[in-house]
Amino acid sequence: MKKIFKKKTTDDKNSDLKKAAKRLSEKEQKSVDADEKEFDSFFSEVIKKFPQKTASIILNSYGKSKKRAENIVSKSTSQFDRIFDEFLEGVDDDTRKKCHKTIHAASLTAAIVGCSPIPFSDALLLVPIQLTMMARLHKIFGQSWSESMGKSLGKEIVVVGLGKSAVGNIIKLIPAVGTVAGAAINATVASTITETLGWVTVKMLNDGEDIFEQTMTFKGQFKTLFNAVQNSSKKSK
Repeated sequence: MKKIFKKKTTDDKNSDLKKAAKRLSEKEQKSVDADEKEFDSFFSEVIKKFPQKTASIILNSYGKSKKRAENIVSKSTSQFDRIFDEFLEGVDDDTRKKCHKTIHAASLTAAIVGCSPIPFSDALLLVPIQLTMMARLHKIFGQSWSESMGKSLGKEIVVVGLGKSAVGNIIKLIPAVGTVAGAAINATVASTITETLGWVTVKMLNDGEDIFEQTMTFKGQFKTLFNAVQNSSKKSK
């Protein structure tokens, strides 16, 4: 009788573990679905802001570009998590999770554009991606967003990455051989700039600072965080 009781207890424990694992799996799947939904919404909104010819090129290469972009973003995310965590001290977990969905969608979109075969255009195409991201982040914090002021700020910020991005664009002009290599450089730079910009926006909104009135603070924080990310990237090579 004692052995039977123990057997049932063990079975119950195994059953509980399976149920817990299933609940965890379902929770993870819901999180993945939420991220995918946010990305689809974000990408659809941004692609409409591109010139028709540019949008067609991006959509025609979407499958291959997205696969490469996902690998690039995945690597950079795991590499820079610690840096962003330290920078975001004071931002609560719930807010981070909400913002992460938007920033990840923006970074992935930026990487997809970086992987697309559009020589010398992808850096400028970061502007509508970044503005869409910043507008959504403002909405999360319940703050108003000025599209006109945002455009001037976005154009200044994107210039920071033009130097390295140009290298990739030049490689992309070399027939056949250069296309993939150039795309990889651009996608990494594009996603890193965008993610950095996103978390600086989150930090300033959380601290109650006005991005438009305190543009020098914004640029200073962006450069500080971006330099930290670049230095981390160099050390890992």
